[in-house]
Amino acid sequence: MIRTIATAVMAVLVTLSGTVNAGAATGLAALSPDDTAAVHRAVRYLNDLSTLRARFVQISSNGAYAEGEMIVERPGRLRFDYDPPNPVLLIADGLNLLFYDRELKQASFLPLWETPLWFLIREKVQLSDDVQVTAVERGQGVLKLTLRNKESVDAGSMTLIFGDAPLSLRKWELVDAQGISTQVSLINPEFGVPVDPAAFDYDDLEIQGGNQRQSR
Repeated sequence: MIRTIATAVMAVLVTLSGTVNAGAATGLAALSPDDTAAVHRAVRYLNDLSTLRARFVQISSNGAYAEGEMIVERPGRLRFDYDPPNPVLLIADGLNLLFYDRELKQASFLPLWETPLWFLIREKVQLSDDVQVTAVERGQGVLKLTLRNKESVDAGSMTLIFGDAPLSLRKWELVDAQGISTQVSLINPEFGVPVDPAAFDYDDLEIQGGNQRQSR
């Protein structure tokens, strides 16, 4: 169960990874000047984010539903704490990504730089040349950016949804290769607020099994 949920979360979170360099002509060549300016503005906004704290609601078109609390502190730290009965806890501490199942007390550790989450919380958000902005939608106080991997066009698409005036991240959506849509909506998000460093510490968790974490 933990692997299924964690993989889905990672897939959704890659939408925040900054998968296009704002100056990469290959990713922006097909866009109008106004749309290109909107992409640059969104990338600058993401790079200016220091912390984020919010409730989240995760809904998939296959009927899956979850809620929880999320905390992000860039660079390198993130916590996704799912509400019961979902037992999953995800923590990135700057080096490691922890997948923890509270019911089974089982954990898996991955080097953070080997996961999509690394792109989200590394020091500089940027999109790589193999990811293309395929659509920019603006209007009625909303900005939407849709991305896809140029090397795997059948892999699905990702959409970042911002409130506009002022720009503010509100939601992201992933449509996978099977056409399943997963939306994560931020509820009462707080940006740039102090966060407790202990939120990213997992030393007090009771862990049975799991692979070795990277040294701090």
